[in-house]
Amino acid sequence: MAEQIIEATERTEDFGSAGTRRLLKTGRIPGVMYGKGDVKHISFCAHAFSFVLRKADKGSKVQVTLDGAVHECVIREIQEDLVKGQIKHVDFQEV
Repeated sequence: MAEQIIEATERTEDFGSAGTRRLLKTGRIPGVMYGKGDVKHISFCAHAFSFVLRKADKGSKVQVTLDGAVHECVIREIQEDLVKGQIKHVDFQEV
């Protein structure tokens, strides 16, 4: 099976619950990528991520592209709002 690719951008501002709500309203999902010694706050398209979830789930290996670099990651945690049926946050662990 081919690995799933997630195109992400780095978040440098507008953190917290209000910033997260604004980001979710624009159709993007906030996330965190835990790397080898560093942590990157990212966001990615919710619609595109729904296609990734058809073949991947928690513990699945995916490729996260960030600023032109490809990072091999594992989906560590997916936080969902079950009432709204919306993904609220995703954690990735770089391998």
